[in-house]
Amino acid sequence: MFVVFLLFHIESTRQATYLSLLIIGGIFVPIGISTLLGVRRGTYTNLDVSDQGQRQKWFIATTLLLAIVTAVIWLTDQHRVLQVAVTCALMLLVVAQVVNTRVKASMHLAFHVFLGFLILHFNVVAGIIFLLFAPLLAWSRVYLKRHVWKEIVVGVILGTFFGTAFWLIS
Repeated sequence: MFVVFLLFHIESTRQATYLSLLIIGGIFVPIGISTLLGVRRGTYTNLDVSDQGQRQKWFIATTLLLAIVTAVIWLTDQHRVLQVAVTCALMLLVVAQVVNTRVKASMHLAFHVFLGFLILHFNVVAGIIFLLFAPLLAWSRVYLKRHVWKEIVVGVILGTFFGTAFWLIS
């Protein structure tokens, strides 16, 4: 939802619609369908793809789709903020995939914190409010036994690092 909000904030309605469809149709829909099918086929244990070994396959597909969308955004010379945001998201995903070989970082927290930094860029109050939900999200991941605290901290570090990178570059 933030991506759509961002696009309609920085682009014309026509361009924002095009880019929203590109991102939603090029990343979120295929990954959602792939994940659902993976759970039904038994490739993934659950929709969170919580098994560290199962995540590697998920990472490859997601990274490939995000890389294609990122390339389209750069090749069509879209708004600089969007270019930097998707590039940082792609790098976050690549680094998380490498980190996943040792620690199953919480991608929920990594992207929550990363998006919090993006929101802060446009509206400080909204960004702070969004980030205030991070502890609740962290607790829920531990409560649901999807992560231990070490994995939560690694996710927060990843999100903070790439969120800070977005701020410095954009």
